[in-house]
Amino acid sequence: MSEVRKRLTRQLTAVYEALQSDHSHPNADEIYQRVRRTLPRISLGTVYRNLQRLVEEGKIRMFLLDERVTRYDPMIVEHDHFICQQCGRVEDVLLERNRQVNLAPLVNRGFTITAHSLAIHGFCQKCGREQPKKSRTRRACGGRAETVAVRHQEGGEGWAIDCEQRKPRRLKTRNEQR
Repeated sequence: MSEVRKRLTRQLTAVYEALQSDHSHPNADEIYQRVRRTLPRISLGTVYRNLQRLVEEGKIRMFLLDERVTRYDPMIVEHDHFICQQCGRVEDVLLERNRQVNLAPLVNRGFTITAHSLAIHGFCQKCGREQPKKSRTRRACGGRAETVAVRHQEGGEGWAIDCEQRKPRRLKTRNEQR
């Protein structure tokens, strides 16, 4: 079966160009508002269809932000994102791609994995300067006297915030606990 050739339209070009000039990870409505400046008669549906086509062709990436908003990204190389908890700013993060993530338990349970990404949540430079350190720790602890732990992998290095003392501490691995 021969592949159907899709036309290159001025709407498609305008949507692509609106995204290429912006690395703020806009949603479809933001792209629509931008494209309407040059093509005032374009519809939101046309913008969605062209975004979907660009994703299918591998020219842009699509990702969900907090499971609510679909964002579009002109950077197509594998990368992760930093998301500011206060202002919602999204920044591209290039981390080592050889990190190991054990997805076998999901595959063993019948899931089909097509991709994975890491979303790092915190405060951007601007919002971080505006937040006193004490309140940042309290927010991470949910306002309760407890410990919030982050362990990177089974048996890997991890860190915790001791919410009573408001200090980070390194978590012991299982071997160190024995």
